[in-house]
Amino acid sequence: MGPPILEINHLTHQFPSGGGIHDVCFQVFPNEFILLAGPNGCGKTTLIRHLNALLMPSSGDVRLYGKPVTSDITKTRKAVGMVFQDADTQIVGDTVYDEVAFGPENIKMSRTLIQKKVTRTLEQLDLFHLKDRNPASLSGGEKRRLAIAGILVMDPEIIVLDEPFANLDHPSSMSLIKTICQLNQEGQTIIMATHDVEEVITRANRMLIMDRHGRLARDGTPPDLLRYLAAHGIKEPCFSRMGYNSPPWQT
Repeated sequence: MGPPILEINHLTHQFPSGGGIHDVCFQVFPNEFILLAGPNGCGKTTLIRHLNALLMPSSGDVRLYGKPVTSDITKTRKAVGMVFQDADTQIVGDTVYDEVAFGPENIKMSRTLIQKKVTRTLEQLDLFHLKDRNPASLSGGEKRRLAIAGILVMDPEIIVLDEPFANLDHPSSMSLIKTICQLNQEGQTIIMATHDVEEVITRANRMLIMDRHGRLARDGTPPDLLRYLAAHGIKEPCFSRMGYNSPPWQT
């Protein structure tokens, strides 16, 4: 399997008003698709914001290839790209093309390389035909894909997604799942935080379950952890409640 990309070591973040995460430990390896599951308010977003130093812990640390993520924050945020729940908060470009070009321009890539990388990324995420559109005119699903494109163009080691299906209709969710799975099949490491595992649990190869108190309760394969979901306030998938090990209707 090789060395881990990320190591999360006894990570604790305590908010003054209460709540947070407590003594969280796990590692992230190349090409994993990790589902971070837990009920609303359990600390999933707090946890993932530590992975690229958007939050600083009360104790413990996160290491990228053995070095604290805080030692080179620019490098960390290039390696660990974050797609927020509300895609509008991270879209700044006037056009779809400009949005994807924003990151490469900030690190002073050559114009020729920017054009090549942006075109490739837009084609990869089926957004090239929208390159001249204002992002505000896109659908919710298209905005999520655009947010991913803005991260992917920077060649990240890991893409982290926070509740990516929030406020999307079913067709948009299915399209986004297809995009994420394709990226993972091409070698991209994925971490997805969600309270609703129904549509994606069989696509991931590992699942972390957080309990209501901000602690990591389980770490294993999705099939092995299905029976623990309800006890931690997570809705058990329909196929599991019907007695199946995987969705018989899923292709």
